[in-house]
Amino acid sequence: MQAINLNLAPEERYGGILGGAALLAVIAGFVISPANAFPSYLIGFLFWIGLTLGCLPLLMLHHLTGGKWGYALRPFLNAGLATLPLMALLIVPIFFGLQHLYPWAGLAGEHTGPVLRARAFYLNTPGMVLRAMVAFSLWLGLSYLLVWRRTSPDEQPARIRSRLQLTSGLGLAAFMVVTSFVFIDWLMAVEATWYSSIFPAIVVVGQVLCALALTLLLRLHWADANRPEVEQLNHLASLLFAFVLVWAYLSVSQLIIIYAGNLPHEINWYLRRTRNGWLGVALILVTVQFVLPFCLLLFRGIKRSPRMLTALAVAQLAVQAVAMFWYTAPAFRPTLRIAWTDPVAFVGIGAAWTFVYRRQALRETPPNAPHRR
Repeated sequence: MQAINLNLAPEERYGGILGGAALLAVIAGFVISPANAFPSYLIGFLFWIGLTLGCLPLLMLHHLTGGKWGYALRPFLNAGLATLPLMALLIVPIFFGLQHLYPWAGLAGEHTGPVLRARAFYLNTPGMVLRAMVAFSLWLGLSYLLVWRRTSPDEQPARIRSRLQLTSGLGLAAFMVVTSFVFIDWLMAVEATWYSSIFPAIVVVGQVLCALALTLLLRLHWADANRPEVEQLNHLASLLFAFVLVWAYLSVSQLIIIYAGNLPHEINWYLRRTRNGWLGVALILVTVQFVLPFCLLLFRGIKRSPRMLTALAVAQLAVQAVAMFWYTAPAFRPTLRIAWTDPVAFVGIGAAWTFVYRRQALRETPPNAPHRR
């Protein structure tokens, strides 16, 4: 096998310097302004781990269903899972800032105190750490079974395929259950009294949509000979369209149920995210994550156009960052504002994630293909 040159490219060196400086600035923010720095870090962490976790259901879905669409994305899905150990390390700062992130870990308000006391058996530091450990163990275990496990040369292809299908079928069910509990801990719990059984599924589907957009974007522009054929593009765009519809269905279902219930502890989540400037962010989210891709992906010509799919993929990546900001920031900021720690934390985590991802993508793509530098 031909060795791959892994010397740092100029953009990697500059990106590493920028990312290192951003991470140092975040650490300084933890000390100087923890009330701003820890929410910013949480927002950035949720976006980048979403790109990682979104690769796992896509990979398991392909093992279950087959089809040419998955083979075009497989190297980039595998590369995404290689960032799991990094994200397991980057979650540690969140555990040191729980009192700045979650009402149950800090001072409760007059009316939220009884609610938090009733939930204390679940929402507590040891429980949150334990559930995070269980979740990362499951994600890493599935990644090992699906990607990193070495297969014996004597093992029959049919047996390998059956094993991967069984792992993927059971793994998808376990993934949704465990990941839902994790997002209750990491994201839903930033609100003291709010709860929605649909919300974790909305977040997971959004992350799968974002990971699909990233892998499609890279497959379209990665400099090798395995770019998707026209029919593969059509299938990938149809899959993107399907996840857009699922995300919209779940989001609208949650809104209808909460609107019909008209309960103060439920509607306050929407009121906080549609007032004081936040309504504009919500409209951007609805337009870019649903209306535009829904209207455009109805046309076969657009689904087969690399240029249009590139634009849609970039839009989905950008709007997922907006979604994480809209889900999280209003719990800490009554009015719309961007703190200096927001871009710093996003860039710092993203630089580390991108470095690991790119290195693994270079290993996963064919060794004889020319790679961009």
